[in-house]
Amino acid sequence: MNLRFFGGANEVGASSTLIEIDRCRILVDAGIRMGPGQNSQLPDFPDFDKEGMPDAVLVTHAHTDHTGALPVLRDLWLAGVKLYWTPSMKAISHVLLKDSAERMQREEEEEGKPPLYTCEDLEVLLHCMEVEVPWLEPVEICPDVTATWIPAGHIVGAAMIYIQGKHESILMTGDVSVTPQSTILGLDMENLPYQPDVMMMESTYGNRQHGVTRKQEEKRLVEDVAKTIAAGGKVLIPAFAVGRSQEIILILKGAMERGEIPEFPVYVDGMVRKVNEVYSRFSDELAPSLRRKAERCEDLFYSDAIQKVSSKEESESLLEGTPCCIVASSGMLIGGKSSFYAKHLAKDPKNLIAITGYQAEGTPGRTLWDWVEEAGRPPDWIWQLNDQESVDVKCQVEKYSLSAHADSEQLLALAEKVQPRKLFLVHGDAEARGKLFKSVRKRLPDIDVKLPENGKSYSVGKQDGLYKGRRLRCDRILSEVFDFVRKMERKGPFRVRELTEIWFGTEATTQIAVMFFQWCLSLDVRYFKRGSDDLFYLRQPV
Repeated sequence: MNLRFFGGANEVGASSTLIEIDRCRILVDAGIRMGPGQNSQLPDFPDFDKEGMPDAVLVTHAHTDHTGALPVLRDLWLAGVKLYWTPSMKAISHVLLKDSAERMQREEEEEGKPPLYTCEDLEVLLHCMEVEVPWLEPVEICPDVTATWIPAGHIVGAAMIYIQGKHESILMTGDVSVTPQSTILGLDMENLPYQPDVMMMESTYGNRQHGVTRKQEEKRLVEDVAKTIAAGGKVLIPAFAVGRSQEIILILKGAMERGEIPEFPVYVDGMVRKVNEVYSRFSDELAPSLRRKAERCEDLFYSDAIQKVSSKEESESLLEGTPCCIVASSGMLIGGKSSFYAKHLAKDPKNLIAITGYQAEGTPGRTLWDWVEEAGRPPDWIWQLNDQESVDVKCQVEKYSLSAHADSEQLLALAEKVQPRKLFLVHGDAEARGKLFKSVRKRLPDIDVKLPENGKSYSVGKQDGLYKGRRLRCDRILSEVFDFVRKMERKGPFRVRELTEIWFGTEATTQIAVMFFQWCLSLDVRYFKRGSDDLFYLRQPV
């Protein structure tokens, strides 16, 4: 098996990986980088026409950091490459990609900014050869290669993908959440493949735990919103259109219905409205309480108090109207309706901007929160919303932990449950991946954990081993392993387990075998030298 990372390895965004297994070439995800200041929003795709088309494209979930580059792969769709995704994943992706295409078209007309793709490219994608896959049933992708979509608990339609070849297997986690949410249940840890050869796992929160419980954060949010409105202010909750917005709406709606807070007007604006419709269509994938409401033909998201904003004029009238709460996309305040509201509401000390999700570096949302948390709200600071608009922030700004990602402890538990032979940590910043890397090595020493980089390929085939039943002294064993890795042009660094696999073979590498090889390394230091973190490096030949 070979893994090639076009994006999303040592970063959050632009997730895209080519997996070559049993002569089958599978591209998993094709996302974009979020936020301004990126050298390129797209993954570093090769020229597929020259090096060979993928046999299939598989998608883990609809968020644009995993799907936003799909229309760019026009040549793949014209060539008849099949696209595999769940029906709900497809429906949400269509909403997001169409919105992006229309926005980029406006930017091209108004600012001359070239789009990543055109509406015509999107049409090619929408008419490609696609396969809507079922949950938890193997689907044949190529001869002797199947893929199974396992609910990942992140958003509706989000999946882990388990790819099983004739001799090898890999589990792609995509984005995963263990904690149940208002909309969907968390990942079912009991129904997971055990001991795949490789697992590729996200590490967004690899360096921290969520701390307070989700229920505590939900309670704090609804109380702060109610208090702000009671004091005559307005609340803006910028939220991701998919997943987070639906959570926010249901949290507020439930608190009102239970009488925990008084009723007040909540307005839903932006792409959130279309995504709410998709969620309602796939009620069979929602939490049991919502499924029961859908069966009774109740509206899942709206009520007398919670209404959609239907026009630009209504959006503008809210700014001058009575106290209210506004839930609007985008979640990082990169344009969208949330940026429009923030520009006006940030100027008034009575108002509140409630940040409820991940804020990427360089985004207006991240800049705002850094000003509050790291700088301590120094005076005379001007918030740059975009290239044309800046705001003197006077309002309250609070952050609430409502993440739909597993935290460090949950990720460790996931790796411990699955027990892959090799583990690749992706989809995280340097600090998060580095901390999780050390945690895995400490708690799960039998797992060979890797920190892959964009643009690189990694061979993860099973080793047959040089041992072949021979009885040799440690110096001879180390000499043969040394010669082997030099011949294969592998520069390291190496973990003891990697070197043990080269000698004994993958199937025969046990904890006892690793301890034996470690003993050999301690006896003879002519071939390998120990570095930091128990990694070993080749010595220069004498």
